[in-house]
This record gives sequence, C-alpha cells and structure tokens, in this order.
Amino acid sequence: MENSTCGIKQNTHLAALMQEVRLIIWDEAPMTQRFAFEALDKTLKDILGAKDDDNRLKLFGGMPMLLGGDFRQILPVIPKGKRQEVVHACINRSDLWQHCQLHTLSRVMRVNEYNAEGQLDTRKQEFNEWVLKIGEGKVPAQCKDGEDEPTWVWIPPKFIIKSKKTEIESIVDAIFPDFTLHQDDEEYLRERAILTPRNDDANAINKHMFRKLNGVSMTFKSSDEICKGSTDNIEQHYAYPVEFLNKLNFPGVPPHKLKLKIGQPVMLLRNLGLSGGMCNGTYLIITDFQQFVLQARIITGSHIGKTVIIPRIVLTSTETKWPFVMQRIQFSVRPCYAMTINKSQGQSLKLVGLYLPKPVFSHGQLYVALSRVTDPDGLKIVMIDDSDQNLQSHTRNIVYKETFFNLNHNL
Repeated sequence: MENSTCGIKQNTHLAALMQEVRLIIWDEAPMTQRFAFEALDKTLKDILGAKDDDNRLKLFGGMPMLLGGDFRQILPVIPKGKRQEVVHACINRSDLWQHCQLHTLSRVMRVNEYNAEGQLDTRKQEFNEWVLKIGEGKVPAQCKDGEDEPTWVWIPPKFIIKSKKTEIESIVDAIFPDFTLHQDDEEYLRERAILTPRNDDANAINKHMFRKLNGVSMTFKSSDEICKGSTDNIEQHYAYPVEFLNKLNFPGVPPHKLKLKIGQPVMLLRNLGLSGGMCNGTYLIITDFQQFVLQARIITGSHIGKTVIIPRIVLTSTETKWPFVMQRIQFSVRPCYAMTINKSQGQSLKLVGLYLPKPVFSHGQLYVALSRVTDPDGLKIVMIDDSDQNLQSHTRNIVYKETFFNLNHNL
C-alpha cells in the first residue's frame, strides 16, 4: 500500500512538471520502432492521468506530438530481421497511426532548385526528381537471374568514377583532393565525406586516411568486461577472458584499440552534453590528448569553434549474438573521413563519395546516400561492375513499397 501511494505521488509530481511542456518533437520517426511510441503513449497516459483522469483516454495523455521523417529513408533496424518484420516495426503499422494528421513537404531544401535570382535550375530539378524516384522505387530496374524482384538500377555515367587506381584510392582522390595541403582546413573537412553501406569498408577507408595524415598519433585501449547483470552464470568471465572481449566489435561502439592523431576529424557516437553541442553525430577535430581525456574543437552545428573535453565513458551494445552484454570503457568517438550510410542520416555535404564495393542491403540506403549532397556536381560514385554485361553501371536499390501504402501522398 505504501509503494502504491508513493507511486501516485511520484506520478502527480511528474504530471505537474509535464504541464510545462507544450510540445514533444521526435525527429527521424520512421527509423524508430513503433513499440517505442506505443510505450511512450502508455507512459504519458499514466503520468498525465495522475493530474486529470480524462488524460488516460487521450493519445499520448493529451500531449501534442510532432513526428518528423521520411519513409523513403532507412526504416527501423531489426537485427537479422526479415522484410515483413522491418515493415511491421514501422510507426505507420501501429494503431496510433490512424490518429495522426499527416502534412507533406513538397520542396527539396538540400539541393535548392532556384538560383540567387529566383530562376529554376533544370539540372538540379532533374536531379531531385531522380533521387525521389530512387527513394520511391519508381526508377526502372532490372532483375538478376534467380531473383524474384527487379532491384538493379542504372547510374548515370557522370556520377561514376573510372580510375586505374584501387577503388579506395579512387574515391579518396575524388573527395579529398590535395589532402596533404588541406588536412588542417576545417571548412575542407566539414563539407565532404565518403559513405558506404558496411562498417568494414568505412574502417578500411579511415585507416587509409589515417596513414596519409601528418600529426602525433596515440593508441587508446579500452577496458572491457562482461556486465554482471546480463547473465545468471557467475563464472561467465572464465569462458570469455578479457583478451577475447578485446577482439569483439559491435555496431555503434568504438574498437578496443582506438588510434587517433592530432588534427584528425572524428564523430561523436553518444550524447555527452546537449547544451554544449556535444551530441551524437557532431563533428570535431582532435586538438590534443592525454591517456584518459581528449581535447577537441567542434566544427559543425551551432557551437562551431568551441573547444570541448571528451572523457572515456561506459559503452554497451545489446545487439549481439553473444549470451552476455559487454561493457567497454572507451572514448565515444570514431574517425569520420568515411562513415556508414545509416550514420550519415541528417548530414548535408558539398562533396559525397559513395563507395560501393558491395551493393546496399536494406530499404532506403541508396536514397539516403544520394540525397546527402547539396549539389549534383558533388556526387561521386565508385562501385564494382557486375560480371553480368547487362548490369554494367547498375547497382542495387532496395525499396519496400508496402511501407508507403497508408501514406496520403503520391508515392
């Protein structure tokens, strides 16, 4: 009884605090699993219902929610999930969706189709239309032998790089020309990046750039252990020694050996201080380091030029095949000359290099990569031509068209 009374008092206090909130904004809603919104709906009904019983019957407890996003982009990530599982996890498959009022934006802002004089640039207009058709699966596609659905689309030659060098050298030379002369130029580093579908390819490019960069280097080793609360086996650490844990890599978690140089651009992987501009996805340049702390300067966002201190923090990843959760104490940064397409969402870049030694593997990845650039001339693509002569200059474009079925726009 005492616990019940305590819970009511706590909810009443939270409800009073929530009265000061006028609107909740949730960006990239299509990428979030619908179960998160359903859990939030129940939580707000419980909290705000403590103040007014009528709120228990209202959507999100009567709190206005503004959800933003594009269903052409990457959908919720379901580890080893099948197509139907990914689509089923989208917010527009939830019972909440029927209560949403949809508003559609019609003008592309990243690639502005109008020049300074207000005249229409047909080149940019055609590029925007092509990218939207890629995202909607309306570009003509071919089918490989043995495939049930045509997914291979033709890429215009003006975007494709042909070079006698290796694929990595070709894309690096196209996106980072004269790198040794501009490696300390913040504007030069801020406006360009190489995108690729897989972490292994992004790591290979970042290692290549690391060797080209002049500057003092240092290797930071993490402290790894098994989270004791994640397993009932108290002797689990005997089966998985520290040396084994050091070799493991997880999505969104830095490696055990993190090699950095002064002057190297990095990206934050966690929110370390929203008010200070240290958000997940922020670009920084390493200006100094010690064994347990990094000093860096922010080069993107509203805090450009601000010097910040980055500590080592505890990082975990539950998306793993192992029967435990590992805790890794490491700096939450990763080199960002190259990044995965998933991580690039929200970025706007003057020069985008799309590196495709292997084609994309999930809905919206090709669309996201192509739509990061602010000018069609800034898009450069390196891909391995298929052995099938009919599919030369083609790459895979995966679109789950059933995702768009209950959206009230012309997809």
